[in-house]
Amino acid sequence: MKNGSKELAIKGIHEINKVERFIEEICDYYNVNNEYFGNILLATTEAAEILLSLNNVLEKGRLLIHFERSQKGLIFKIKLLDGTGHEGAEEDILDKEIRKHKLSKEIFIVKALADEITISINGKAIIMTFYISSMNYEKSLQRINKLKEYWEKRVTLSPQKNE
Repeated sequence: MKNGSKELAIKGIHEINKVERFIEEICDYYNVNNEYFGNILLATTEAAEILLSLNNVLEKGRLLIHFERSQKGLIFKIKLLDGTGHEGAEEDILDKEIRKHKLSKEIFIVKALADEITISINGKAIIMTFYISSMNYEKSLQRINKLKEYWEKRVTLSPQKNE
C-alpha cells in the first residue's frame, strides 16, 4: 500500500462488490479484527449506497473512495463525482436543504458504526474515521488483567493427614 493511501472509483451501485473487496484488502493489510472489519465494511458500503441513491444516480453515478491511514486511524473519503470525474455542479438552496434532510435520516447506521463522520454541505461527500489504535490498547489491558489474576491467585494447601 503506497504511503498509507489508496483509491477506488466505481461506476454505479452494480460495482459495490469492488468496494467490499477494497475494504477487505485494507483491513487485511492493517490486521483489523473481524468485528471491527464488519463495522468498516457496513458503514462504508452503506455510505456509498446512500450517496448514490440520494443523488438519484444509482446506475450511472461515479464514486471515488479514497482511503488514508493516519495517526487517528483509518479514514475513508467517499465522493460522488459527475460524468467528468469532478465533484458535481452546484445546486439551488432548496435542493440542498432537501438533500440534507434526507441524508440526516439515512445516515444513522453509518454514524453508529464510524468513530467520526463528516458530511459535506451539498451531500455529495462523506468522510468516516475508524480508530484502530484503541484495539491494541484494549488487548494490552486484557493481557495485563490476566497477568494480575494469575499472580494474585492464592493457593491454599490443606494439611495432609498422617496415616
